Amino acid sequence: MTELNHKVKNIIHTLALFICMVAILSLVGFMLAGIDGILWAAFLGVLILVISPNLSPSFIFSMYNAKLLSVEEFPDLYQITQELSARANLPSTPVLYYLPSQIMNAFSVGTSSNSAIGLSDTLLNSLTMREIIAVLAHEISHIQHNDVHVMTYADVLSRITNTLSLAGLVLVFLNLPLYFLGLVTISWLALGVIVFAPTMMSFLQFSLSRIKEFDADHQAVLLTADPEGLAMALDKLEAYQVSIIDMLLGRGHSASIPSVLRSHPDTQERIRRLLTLNQSGNQPLIYSEHDRYAIPVHYQELLKTPRWHIGGFWY
Repeated sequence: MTELNHKVKNIIHTLALFICMVAILSLVGFMLAGIDGILWAAFLGVLILVISPNLSPSFIFSMYNAKLLSVEEFPDLYQITQELSARANLPSTPVLYYLPSQIMNAFSVGTSSNSAIGLSDTLLNSLTMREIIAVLAHEISHIQHNDVHVMTYADVLSRITNTLSLAGLVLVFLNLPLYFLGLVTISWLALGVIVFAPTMMSFLQFSLSRIKEFDADHQAVLLTADPEGLAMALDKLEAYQVSIIDMLLGRGHSASIPSVLRSHPDTQERIRRLLTLNQSGNQPLIYSEHDRYAIPVHYQELLKTPRWHIGGFWY
């Protein structure tokens, strides 16, 4: 019953956030062009979702210069992934990619029938097998719940809102000379909506992302029956990320970021929740605390450092 309540609660939260995002988008469209603005915003959203190319996982990982990990050379990793996928009732096992990056990172792409998981060099060389299993379970949980699609839809809504808001601000700027001449009027309410709508959409998008991360943590424990393994992995990820941020922005910077501005929940809160979860009936997939994974030499490349671009860091 507790598990059912957890799923129902997450569904309600997700629907509520999506309704709020659609409402904000509709309001911006209405402020710009009335009912026609709402219809055009809806049409644009549907059009983008329909014509957006269904990018294959291999294409996405090629953008990161990732290498496909073969089943023959990585039988243990694939055996673990296959077991976790079976427990998650996925129709197919995700393929694994090696990311030559100095950032400790893992992420999943694709659908339940065609998915892939990328594991960075630093993550594979820093975590124990027990912790890698927990990370794989977390990513498989994202695939199981189609989180990639959900976050893509949220991103589309956010981008459309940003575009309409920018168009509205341009129109206001172009009409400023006429406004000062008394030839036109400007609705300050509409201007306020246009200015603050993108910020509100970002807050909602971050909130949705945090919910999905908590949900993936919870599901990962059901798959592995090992909450401590994921807690240890998160602790190492946090320590590594904080050291990078301290290097770039000064010690203690990350602690000053409010939770509403984070796309991921606070790590210590995630660990606290994990350690309160009951283990499932599954047999734990636990390796020795000291087991490490050795990447074959011919897979290793010159590790890439983060590259800056206008939208942030590209890892």
